[in-house]
Amino acid sequence: MNFLAPAVLAGLAALSLPVIIHLLAKFRVREVRWAATRFLLTAVKRDQSKLRIRDLLLLLLRCAVLALLVFAFARPTFQPEDKIALATGAPFTVAVLLDQSASMGASDGVQTRFEAARAEALNFLAALPADSAAALFLVHDGYSGPVARPTTDIALVRRHVELARLGDRGTDFQPALHAALGALKNASGTREIHVFTDNQASGWSQVAAVRQELRSVDGVRVVLHPVAAAGSADVNLAITSLQPDTATPVAGQPFRLLAEVANFGDTPAAGVRVTLSVDGNAPSADAVIDQLAPGGSRFVPLLVRLPATGHHTLTAALPPDRLAFDNTRVFALEIAPPRAVLVVESRSGPAPWQGSGHFLASALAPVPPEEAPSYYLQVERKTAAELQPSQLSNYSVVFLCDAGPLPPAVADALDDYVEAGGGLVLMPGDATPAGAYAAAPWTDLLPAGLGLPLELPEGRLASGPYDHALLSPWNDPAAGTLAAIRVNRAYPLLETPGRDVTVPLRMADGSPFIAERAHGSGRVVLFAAPAVPAWTNLPLHPAFIPLMHRLYAVTARTTSGKLNLAPGEPFQAVVPIATLNKDVYQRVPGPDSRPVAVGRVELVGTQAVVRIRDTSAAGAHAVYIGQNEHPDILFAVQPPDGESDLRALPADILETDVDPTARPAAANSVASTPASGWRLPDDTQIWTWLIIAAAVLSLAELICALRASRTATT
Repeated sequence: MNFLAPAVLAGLAALSLPVIIHLLAKFRVREVRWAATRFLLTAVKRDQSKLRIRDLLLLLLRCAVLALLVFAFARPTFQPEDKIALATGAPFTVAVLLDQSASMGASDGVQTRFEAARAEALNFLAALPADSAAALFLVHDGYSGPVARPTTDIALVRRHVELARLGDRGTDFQPALHAALGALKNASGTREIHVFTDNQASGWSQVAAVRQELRSVDGVRVVLHPVAAAGSADVNLAITSLQPDTATPVAGQPFRLLAEVANFGDTPAAGVRVTLSVDGNAPSADAVIDQLAPGGSRFVPLLVRLPATGHHTLTAALPPDRLAFDNTRVFALEIAPPRAVLVVESRSGPAPWQGSGHFLASALAPVPPEEAPSYYLQVERKTAAELQPSQLSNYSVVFLCDAGPLPPAVADALDDYVEAGGGLVLMPGDATPAGAYAAAPWTDLLPAGLGLPLELPEGRLASGPYDHALLSPWNDPAAGTLAAIRVNRAYPLLETPGRDVTVPLRMADGSPFIAERAHGSGRVVLFAAPAVPAWTNLPLHPAFIPLMHRLYAVTARTTSGKLNLAPGEPFQAVVPIATLNKDVYQRVPGPDSRPVAVGRVELVGTQAVVRIRDTSAAGAHAVYIGQNEHPDILFAVQPPDGESDLRALPADILETDVDPTARPAAANSVASTPASGWRLPDDTQIWTWLIIAAAVLSLAELICALRASRTATT
């Protein structure tokens, strides 16, 4: 218990007055002897003990009345020390941090956590004493500062709190707390940071850094105001991932996606229906999960047939529950028109099968000749001597499959081609001359150097699991194993220390079989062997065709930029140069959303580029260039999956050195919240009770005193 006016407790010294009066009254008694006294001595001695008890009771009642009055005017309270300043009226400087991350959207059916936190923040600001100053920061995985410096205009701060809206971003308290400490650094008087949040565990990943910074700053207190939506956490399902399982989307062809569904609730979920819709239309595919245990997850395959070429969005959805944002997830893609790819090969004769790129070309376009003109990959085959530097820009990917020596002009053009965003795949073989890739530009272009080819009597590819997206299908045992592929001959790929290189696939002995790296805006992939049966049986294996199509997908030149973003990640895409300086409009997710002007097509280098900065809302975003009726580009913002885990931490997390992951609270409550509905009384209630008690005791003392005086007179 604390006191709002502790100086009044000095009035307890007045308790000595009834005692002094009581003692003085004994000495004021005058003794008068007369003849009949001896007849009363026996009665007086008999009643003496009762008189002492009566006098003592009166003394205690008088002392109790004084003590209750002193305590009442000292204003006792059960509030912690950090809230006493509000009641005392002393002005101070605060920074208000309001959590607007996606987890704050959890609802109890009446209000969300964000609405509860915003209401509590408004009440806190309204209770600030006169002349206090406040700053406001909105917290997500970063922060924004509508009122970044403390101001005495509390009405302005309250208005910004009222305008704050729930977001779809993750949680990280460290950046906002750092900014708040900076805002209060030069402030005078009492300084406090008040955080209104659900105190989600995932937001304290940098709690050690926060504690260290707080220890280095004197005179600043951090007060957490945890809020939690009441109700059950039994049902909390989320779509945490939506990724394609087909290498390249093709118009009119089936397209397979994998939706990962996780159960963040406390009880098993049964009969969970997952639907998939195209471009916001009615669901065209669905699947049902029979059982999903608490804390478990399941990948659900969904198959749809895509419409015409262009931009599309695919939306996976779950039945609604108390946390809405993670019940849907959108994936954006572009179906490109038929794209040209080039296979550069060596030839031993005029027949197509006599070219070293025969198996590769057949895998890239595995359709009958009459269907090849309409297939999404248009494969052209040339020798190194037939290749012209000016032709490279016509192809999305260039494959060098056991190609002969390239002219220096072609090699330099390939370097520029990859730098500008093209894809290059090299499969050196018998026709590759020794030292062909040992000079510039190859030394800067290739992800690894080439040794001399080796005979491998027992050479095989490594078994899974595989970490690279290129090989993810073969993590499923039903897809077969790559470990059955033999490698008879191979070039040693010499890894270069310090170079950012990825090795998607290795040999069974650990040596690299595929290496890749980014070069400029494009990618370069290097194989240790060509797609020729004399070197490896990979071209004869069932995995060869899907592997080559996935290889094309990860290396192909793209013009639309990255179409699937995290909240807050800016979007950028290259558009036709004819659209330069045209107005750009954006339609954000939402049933009532309309296109809003966000800028113009910019010139970046020699390319026309569209840039969109407002990507805070999860869902499908549409971009219009000029006055087009239909969107030119569609992209998706996917919320962070960690926000679906509603586990909270205790409100004293900053005051302890305990690892936050070791003390998770229930998903639907805050650890510091009392389990029962009873709450400690505030200072006004305590003051009222004390005054009533003092009045009752005063009345009792008056009655006892009257009775005592009446007895004395009789």
